Amino acid sequence: MDDREKTVYVINRKYGRHFAKIAVLTVFILALCAGLFFAGIYATAEDIRSDAAKASKLLTEEGAASARDVDLADALRTSTVDRVINDRQIPAYTTAQVMAMDVSRPSGVTVADLKLVTTGGLVGLEEAFYQAEQDYGINCLFVMAIAAHESANGTMCFATNNMFGYGTSGFSSKAEGIDVVSGALANSYLSPGGSLYSGKTISDVNKKYAASTAWDDKVASNMVSYYATISKSRSAALDRLK
Repeated sequence: MDDREKTVYVINRKYGRHFAKIAVLTVFILALCAGLFFAGIYATAEDIRSDAAKASKLLTEEGAASARDVDLADALRTSTVDRVINDRQIPAYTTAQVMAMDVSRPSGVTVADLKLVTTGGLVGLEEAFYQAEQDYGINCLFVMAIAAHESANGTMCFATNNMFGYGTSGFSSKAEGIDVVSGALANSYLSPGGSLYSGKTISDVNKKYAASTAWDDKVASNMVSYYATISKSRSAALDRLK
C-alpha cells in the first residue's frame, strides 16, 4: 500500500466512524420525529374520538330535547285546536233539547252565523239580533225564531215594524223592535221576579206570551233549523283546523 492509499484509508476510517454516527443519529432523530408525529396524530385522533363521543351524547340529548319539544308543540297544537273546536262548536240540537233549553242564556253565535239563517224580511237585521244578545244576555236565536214565526220571517208585521206580535203598537224600525222585545223578554219573561216570569224555557214563555199552546213548538222548530245550519257550517270550518 503506497502513501496515497494509506492516506485515503486513514481518512475513510477516521471520517467513516463520524458518518456512521451521523447516520445513526439521523435515523434516531427521524425515528423520534416520526414517533412524535404519529403520537401527535394519535392524540388528535383521541381528541376527535372524544369530541365525537361528546357530540354524539349532546346530539342525543338535544335530539331527545327536540323530540320532547316536538311532542310538546304537537300537544300544545292539539290542545289548542281541541279547545278552539270545543269553544267554537255549536251543537245541532234536537227538538227535545231546544224545548228544555234555558233561552235566557246567550247562544254564542256570531253575526256571520246569523247571516246563514236569516231569510225574507229578517235579512239585514243580523247585527240587531246579535246586539240584543250582547245587551240582554238572551238567546238571540230564540228572539229571531219568535220574529220568524210571528211575522213570516219579517214580511208580515201586524203593526209597523212589529215582527213579534208584541203589544199593540209599532216601532220606528225593525231594529228598535228587536231591542225592545228582547229587553222585555229578558227582564219580564225570563228573569225570576219578572212580572211575566214562569220559567226559562220556550214553553214557560209561551204561557204568558201567546194564547196558542202550539206557539212553543213553532218557535222551537225554527230554532232547531237555525242550530242545524250553523252547526254544520261551523263543523266544516273547524274540521280544517285539524
